[in-house]
Amino acid sequence: MNVRTKIIALFLVCSYCAAPALASVSIERVEYKGWVDALHLSNGEVELVVVPQIGRIMHYGFVGDENILWSDPETHGVVLPDGNPFVDEDGAYTWTNFGGDKVWPNQQSEFADINGHAWPPDHAFDGGVHEVELLEDGVVITSPVSLYNGARSIRSIRLAGEGTRVDIHQKIEKVQLAQREELEPLRYTIWNVTQINPPEQTLYPLNPHSHFDMRYFPFGFAQSAAVRNFTIQGDIGIFVPDAEENQKTGADSDRWLAGIVGDVVMAEFFRRDATQRYPDGGLSAEVYTCPDYTELELLSPWVYLEVGETLEHPIAWELLKLPPSADTPAARRAAAVAWLAQ
Repeated sequence: MNVRTKIIALFLVCSYCAAPALASVSIERVEYKGWVDALHLSNGEVELVVVPQIGRIMHYGFVGDENILWSDPETHGVVLPDGNPFVDEDGAYTWTNFGGDKVWPNQQSEFADINGHAWPPDHAFDGGVHEVELLEDGVVITSPVSLYNGARSIRSIRLAGEGTRVDIHQKIEKVQLAQREELEPLRYTIWNVTQINPPEQTLYPLNPHSHFDMRYFPFGFAQSAAVRNFTIQGDIGIFVPDAEENQKTGADSDRWLAGIVGDVVMAEFFRRDATQRYPDGGLSAEVYTCPDYTELELLSPWVYLEVGETLEHPIAWELLKLPPSADTPAARRAAAVAWLAQ
Protein backbone atom coordinates (compact mmCIF):
# COMPACT_ATOMS: atom_id res chain seq x y z
CA MET A 1 0.00 0.00 0.00
CA ASN A 2 1.21 3.46 -0.87
CA VAL A 3 2.24 5.12 2.40
CA ARG A 4 0.95 8.43 1.03
CA THR A 5 -2.60 7.06 0.92
CA LYS A 6 -4.94 6.96 3.88
CA ILE A 7 -7.53 4.29 3.12
CA ILE A 8 -9.92 4.46 6.04
CA ALA A 9 -12.21 1.53 6.90
CA LEU A 10 -11.59 -0.24 3.59
CA PHE A 11 -10.57 -3.43 5.39
CA LEU A 12 -14.00 -3.47 7.05
CA VAL A 13 -16.00 -3.44 3.86
CA CYS A 14 -16.44 -7.25 3.62
CA SER A 15 -19.48 -8.32 1.65
CA TYR A 16 -21.22 -4.96 1.80
CA CYS A 17 -19.04 -3.35 -0.84
CA ALA A 18 -17.65 -6.36 -2.65
CA ALA A 19 -16.86 -5.77 -6.32
CA PRO A 20 -19.88 -6.66 -8.45
CA ALA A 21 -19.64 -9.32 -11.11
CA LEU A 22 -19.55 -7.95 -14.65
CA ALA A 23 -22.71 -8.86 -16.51
CA SER A 24 -25.34 -7.27 -18.70
CA VAL A 25 -25.27 -3.60 -17.69
CA SER A 26 -26.31 -1.20 -20.42
CA ILE A 27 -24.94 2.35 -20.42
CA GLU A 28 -26.48 5.03 -22.62
CA ARG A 29 -25.90 8.76 -22.95
CA VAL A 30 -29.25 10.52 -22.59
CA GLU A 31 -30.85 13.86 -21.90
CA TYR A 32 -32.32 13.67 -18.42
CA LYS A 33 -34.79 16.32 -17.24
CA GLY A 34 -33.01 18.94 -19.32
CA TRP A 35 -29.42 17.91 -18.52
CA VAL A 36 -27.39 16.74 -21.47
CA ASP A 37 -24.89 13.87 -21.62
CA ALA A 38 -26.36 12.14 -18.58
CA LEU A 39 -25.53 8.45 -18.21
CA HIS A 40 -28.39 5.97 -17.95
CA LEU A 41 -27.39 2.60 -16.45
CA SER A 42 -29.68 -0.41 -16.32
CA ASN A 43 -29.47 -4.15 -15.78
CA GLY A 44 -33.12 -4.72 -16.67
CA GLU A 45 -34.27 -4.72 -13.05
CA VAL A 46 -33.15 -1.33 -11.80
CA GLU A 47 -31.99 1.85 -13.48
CA LEU A 48 -29.62 4.59 -12.42
CA VAL A 49 -28.96 8.01 -13.93
CA VAL A 50 -25.72 9.91 -13.29
CA VAL A 51 -25.60 13.59 -14.31
CA PRO A 52 -21.99 14.82 -14.66
CA GLN A 53 -23.18 18.38 -15.41
CA ILE A 54 -24.11 18.71 -11.72
CA GLY A 55 -21.89 15.94 -10.32
CA ARG A 56 -24.35 13.47 -8.84
CA ILE A 57 -26.69 10.51 -9.13
CA MET A 58 -30.20 11.75 -9.93
CA HIS A 59 -32.23 8.57 -10.44
CA TYR A 60 -32.35 5.17 -8.74
CA GLY A 61 -35.31 2.84 -8.86
CA PHE A 62 -36.85 -0.26 -10.32
CA VAL A 63 -37.26 -0.13 -14.09
CA GLY A 64 -40.58 1.52 -14.91
CA ASP A 65 -41.22 2.40 -11.27
CA GLU A 66 -40.87 5.53 -9.15
CA ASN A 67 -37.52 7.26 -8.78
CA ILE A 68 -36.59 6.90 -5.10
CA LEU A 69 -34.33 9.95 -5.26
CA TRP A 70 -35.87 13.40 -4.83
CA SER A 71 -35.26 16.34 -7.14
CA ASP A 72 -36.63 19.86 -7.33
CA PRO A 73 -38.46 20.36 -10.67
CA GLU A 74 -37.53 24.05 -10.60
CA THR A 75 -33.85 23.12 -10.95
CA HIS A 76 -34.24 20.56 -13.73
CA GLY A 77 -31.80 21.33 -16.53
CA VAL A 78 -30.11 24.08 -14.53
CA VAL A 79 -26.30 24.24 -14.38
CA LEU A 80 -24.14 26.53 -12.27
CA PRO A 81 -22.98 29.64 -14.17
CA ASP A 82 -19.33 29.09 -15.13
CA GLY A 83 -19.19 26.51 -12.36
CA ASN A 84 -19.88 29.11 -9.66
CA PRO A 85 -22.89 29.39 -7.36
CA PHE A 86 -25.78 31.68 -8.16
CA VAL A 87 -25.95 34.89 -6.15
CA ASP A 88 -28.92 36.71 -4.64
CA GLU A 89 -29.77 40.40 -5.00
CA ASP A 90 -27.29 41.22 -2.22
CA GLY A 91 -24.47 39.40 -4.00
CA ALA A 92 -24.41 36.47 -1.54
CA TYR A 93 -24.02 32.91 -2.78
CA THR A 94 -27.19 30.82 -2.86
CA TRP A 95 -27.61 27.04 -2.82
CA THR A 96 -29.08 25.35 -5.88
CA ASN A 97 -30.70 22.31 -4.30
CA PHE A 98 -30.78 19.93 -7.25
CA GLY A 99 -31.52 16.89 -5.08
CA GLY A 100 -30.12 13.44 -5.82
CA ASP A 101 -26.91 12.10 -4.30
CA LYS A 102 -23.53 13.85 -3.88
CA VAL A 103 -20.67 14.25 -1.39
CA TRP A 104 -19.44 17.13 0.75
CA PRO A 105 -15.80 17.18 1.89
CA ASN A 106 -15.74 18.92 5.28
CA GLN A 107 -17.68 19.07 8.53
CA GLN A 108 -20.38 21.72 8.16
CA SER A 109 -19.21 23.75 11.17
CA GLU A 110 -15.94 24.36 9.25
CA PHE A 111 -17.56 25.59 6.01
CA ALA A 112 -17.25 29.26 6.98
CA ASP A 113 -13.53 29.11 7.79
CA ILE A 114 -12.58 26.97 4.80
CA ASN A 115 -14.95 28.31 2.12
CA GLY A 116 -15.36 31.89 3.31
CA HIS A 117 -19.11 31.42 3.72
CA ALA A 118 -21.13 29.14 6.02
CA TRP A 119 -23.58 28.21 3.27
CA PRO A 120 -23.91 26.93 0.57
CA PRO A 121 -21.57 23.91 0.44
CA ASP A 122 -18.43 23.89 -1.69
CA HIS A 123 -19.67 24.18 -5.28
CA ALA A 124 -16.79 22.10 -6.68
CA PHE A 125 -18.35 19.10 -4.95
CA ASP A 126 -22.01 20.18 -4.90
CA GLY A 127 -23.12 21.28 -8.36
CA GLY A 128 -19.88 21.69 -10.29
CA VAL A 129 -19.40 20.00 -13.66
CA HIS A 130 -17.65 16.63 -13.15
CA GLU A 131 -15.41 14.80 -15.58
CA VAL A 132 -16.68 11.35 -16.54
CA GLU A 133 -15.08 8.05 -17.49
CA LEU A 134 -17.09 5.07 -18.70
CA LEU A 135 -16.61 1.60 -17.21
CA GLU A 136 -18.01 -1.72 -18.41
CA ASP A 137 -20.58 -1.67 -15.62
CA GLY A 138 -20.70 1.96 -14.55
CA VAL A 139 -19.02 5.33 -14.56
CA VAL A 140 -16.40 7.34 -12.69
CA ILE A 141 -17.16 10.99 -12.00
CA THR A 142 -14.45 13.38 -10.82
CA SER A 143 -15.13 16.82 -9.38
CA PRO A 144 -13.11 19.95 -10.08
CA VAL A 145 -10.36 20.72 -7.57
CA SER A 146 -11.85 22.97 -4.89
CA LEU A 147 -10.35 26.43 -4.76
CA TYR A 148 -11.23 26.46 -1.06
CA ASN A 149 -9.84 23.19 0.31
CA GLY A 150 -7.56 22.02 -2.49
CA ALA A 151 -9.17 18.59 -2.88
CA ARG A 152 -11.43 16.77 -5.33
CA SER A 153 -13.79 13.83 -5.16
CA ILE A 154 -13.58 10.73 -7.35
CA ARG A 155 -16.57 8.39 -7.31
CA SER A 156 -16.70 5.05 -9.10
CA ILE A 157 -20.37 4.04 -9.52
CA ARG A 158 -20.97 0.44 -10.60
CA LEU A 159 -24.26 -1.37 -11.16
CA ALA A 160 -24.43 -5.12 -10.59
CA GLY A 161 -25.33 -7.26 -13.59
CA GLU A 162 -28.44 -8.50 -11.82
CA GLY A 163 -30.36 -7.46 -8.73
CA THR A 164 -30.46 -3.95 -7.34
CA ARG A 165 -26.96 -3.43 -5.98
CA VAL A 166 -24.94 -0.30 -6.73
CA ASP A 167 -21.37 -0.10 -5.43
CA ILE A 168 -20.00 3.41 -4.97
CA HIS A 169 -16.30 3.71 -4.29
CA GLN A 170 -15.68 7.22 -2.99
CA LYS A 171 -12.37 8.98 -2.68
CA ILE A 172 -11.23 12.48 -1.75
CA GLU A 173 -7.81 13.36 -3.13
CA LYS A 174 -5.82 16.25 -1.69
CA VAL A 175 -4.31 17.95 -4.76
CA GLN A 176 -3.04 21.29 -3.45
CA LEU A 177 -2.97 23.49 -0.38
CA ALA A 178 -6.15 25.18 0.76
CA GLN A 179 -6.83 28.76 -0.25
CA ARG A 180 -6.26 29.78 3.37
CA GLU A 181 -2.92 28.07 3.93
CA GLU A 182 -2.91 29.04 7.60
CA LEU A 183 -5.69 26.47 8.11
CA GLU A 184 -3.49 23.59 6.95
CA PRO A 185 -3.49 20.73 7.58
CA LEU A 186 -7.21 20.48 6.85
CA ARG A 187 -9.42 17.71 8.09
CA TYR A 188 -11.74 15.99 5.59
CA THR A 189 -14.68 13.63 5.64
CA ILE A 190 -16.55 11.98 2.79
CA TRP A 191 -20.04 13.13 3.66
CA ASN A 192 -22.51 11.31 1.44
CA VAL A 193 -25.84 13.16 1.13
CA THR A 194 -28.68 11.25 -0.56
CA GLN A 195 -31.98 13.06 -0.91
CA ILE A 196 -34.95 10.70 -1.24
CA ASN A 197 -38.67 11.22 -1.64
CA PRO A 198 -40.47 11.58 1.71
CA PRO A 199 -40.32 8.19 3.43
CA GLU A 200 -42.82 6.73 5.82
CA GLN A 201 -39.95 6.04 8.20
CA THR A 202 -36.16 5.82 8.30
CA LEU A 203 -34.26 3.17 10.23
CA TYR A 204 -30.91 3.14 12.03
CA PRO A 205 -29.14 0.16 13.65
CA LEU A 206 -28.18 1.67 17.01
CA ASN A 207 -24.75 1.05 18.50
CA PRO A 208 -25.06 -1.01 21.71
CA HIS A 209 -21.85 0.68 22.92
CA SER A 210 -22.81 4.18 21.82
CA HIS A 211 -21.26 7.10 23.68
CA PHE A 212 -24.50 9.05 23.18
CA ASP A 213 -26.76 8.89 26.22
CA MET A 214 -29.86 8.08 24.15
CA ARG A 215 -27.86 6.01 21.60
CA TYR A 216 -28.67 8.70 19.03
CA PHE A 217 -28.20 12.45 18.77
CA PRO A 218 -31.01 14.97 18.07
CA PHE A 219 -29.67 18.13 16.43
CA GLY A 220 -30.48 21.26 18.40
CA PHE A 221 -32.21 23.35 15.71
CA ALA A 222 -35.41 21.26 16.12
CA GLN A 223 -34.54 19.04 19.06
CA SER A 224 -38.07 18.73 20.45
CA ALA A 225 -39.43 17.58 17.07
CA ALA A 226 -36.55 15.16 16.57
CA VAL A 227 -37.05 13.56 19.99
CA ARG A 228 -40.82 13.42 19.48
CA ASN A 229 -40.42 11.63 16.15
CA PHE A 230 -37.68 9.19 17.17
CA THR A 231 -38.47 5.87 18.83
CA ILE A 232 -36.34 2.85 19.68
CA GLN A 233 -37.34 -0.79 19.38
CA GLY A 234 -34.57 -3.07 20.56
CA ASP A 235 -31.47 -1.98 18.65
CA ILE A 236 -33.38 -0.20 15.87
CA GLY A 237 -33.93 3.54 15.81
CA ILE A 238 -37.06 4.66 13.97
CA PHE A 239 -37.17 8.28 12.76
CA VAL A 240 -40.40 9.58 11.24
CA PRO A 241 -40.58 12.79 9.18
CA ASP A 242 -42.46 15.68 10.71
CA ALA A 243 -45.31 17.18 8.70
CA GLU A 244 -44.26 20.76 9.48
CA GLU A 245 -40.79 21.01 11.03
CA ASN A 246 -37.34 20.38 9.61
CA GLN A 247 -35.46 18.06 11.94
CA LYS A 248 -32.29 15.99 12.11
CA THR A 249 -30.81 13.11 14.08
CA GLY A 250 -27.58 11.13 13.91
CA ALA A 251 -26.03 8.01 15.38
CA ASP A 252 -22.72 6.18 15.63
CA SER A 253 -24.23 3.37 13.55
CA ASP A 254 -22.59 0.62 11.58
CA ARG A 255 -23.50 -1.43 8.50
CA TRP A 256 -26.62 0.26 7.12
CA LEU A 257 -29.06 3.18 7.01
CA ALA A 258 -32.46 2.82 5.35
CA GLY A 259 -35.66 4.58 4.36
CA ILE A 260 -39.04 3.11 3.42
CA VAL A 261 -40.62 4.99 0.49
CA GLY A 262 -44.02 3.56 -0.39
CA ASP A 263 -43.50 -0.18 -0.77
CA VAL A 264 -39.75 0.09 -1.41
CA VAL A 265 -36.87 -0.01 1.07
CA MET A 266 -33.75 1.89 0.05
CA ALA A 267 -30.70 0.81 2.04
CA GLU A 268 -27.23 2.33 2.10
CA PHE A 269 -24.53 -0.05 3.32
CA PHE A 270 -21.24 1.05 4.86
CA ARG A 271 -18.83 0.19 7.65
CA ARG A 272 -17.88 2.28 10.65
CA ASP A 273 -14.29 2.07 11.92
CA ALA A 274 -14.44 2.29 15.71
CA THR A 275 -10.73 3.20 15.87
CA GLN A 276 -11.27 6.48 14.00
CA ARG A 277 -12.73 9.86 14.91
CA TYR A 278 -15.94 10.91 13.13
CA PRO A 279 -17.47 14.34 12.45
CA ASP A 280 -20.29 15.98 14.39
CA GLY A 281 -19.17 14.54 17.71
CA GLY A 282 -18.78 10.98 16.44
CA LEU A 283 -21.64 10.43 13.98
CA SER A 284 -21.30 7.99 11.09
CA ALA A 285 -24.93 8.22 9.94
CA GLU A 286 -27.41 11.10 9.96
CA VAL A 287 -30.97 11.69 8.75
CA TYR A 288 -32.43 15.11 7.94
CA THR A 289 -36.13 15.47 7.18
CA CYS A 290 -38.25 18.31 5.88
CA PRO A 291 -41.74 18.25 4.36
CA ASP A 292 -40.36 17.96 0.81
CA TYR A 293 -37.69 15.27 1.16
CA THR A 294 -35.43 13.33 3.50
CA GLU A 295 -31.64 13.05 3.45
CA LEU A 296 -29.83 9.79 4.19
CA GLU A 297 -26.31 10.88 5.13
CA LEU A 298 -23.24 8.69 5.63
CA LEU A 299 -19.99 10.12 6.97
CA SER A 300 -16.50 8.69 6.74
CA PRO A 301 -13.86 9.15 9.44
CA TRP A 302 -12.63 12.71 9.92
CA VAL A 303 -9.02 12.73 8.75
CA TYR A 304 -6.22 15.25 8.19
CA LEU A 305 -4.83 15.05 4.66
CA GLU A 306 -1.55 16.33 3.27
CA VAL A 307 -1.11 17.06 -0.44
CA GLY A 308 -0.92 13.73 -2.27
CA GLU A 309 -2.95 11.81 0.32
CA THR A 310 -6.43 10.38 -0.14
CA LEU A 311 -9.38 9.36 2.00
CA GLU A 312 -11.63 6.51 0.85
CA HIS A 313 -15.09 5.43 1.99
CA PRO A 314 -16.89 2.81 -0.10
CA ILE A 315 -20.64 2.37 0.24
CA ALA A 316 -23.34 0.36 -1.53
CA TRP A 317 -27.04 0.76 -2.25
CA GLU A 318 -29.79 -1.84 -2.59
CA LEU A 319 -33.57 -1.80 -3.00
CA LEU A 320 -36.21 -4.20 -1.67
CA LYS A 321 -39.78 -4.34 -2.92
CA LEU A 322 -41.97 -5.11 0.09
CA PRO A 323 -44.74 -7.71 -0.24
CA PRO A 324 -48.42 -6.65 -0.23
CA SER A 325 -48.82 -8.47 3.08
CA ALA A 326 -46.63 -5.80 4.70
CA ASP A 327 -49.62 -3.49 4.96
CA THR A 328 -48.86 -1.53 8.14
CA PRO A 329 -45.87 0.60 9.20
CA ALA A 330 -44.89 -2.05 11.74
CA ALA A 331 -45.12 -4.85 9.16
CA ARG A 332 -43.10 -2.88 6.62
CA ARG A 333 -40.49 -2.13 9.25
CA ALA A 334 -40.28 -5.78 10.31
CA ALA A 335 -39.82 -6.92 6.72
CA ALA A 336 -37.18 -4.28 6.10
CA VAL A 337 -35.20 -5.11 9.24
CA ALA A 338 -35.32 -8.84 8.49
CA TRP A 339 -33.81 -8.16 5.07
CA LEU A 340 -31.23 -5.67 6.38
CA ALA A 341 -30.08 -8.06 9.11
CA GLN A 342 -29.20 -10.83 6.64
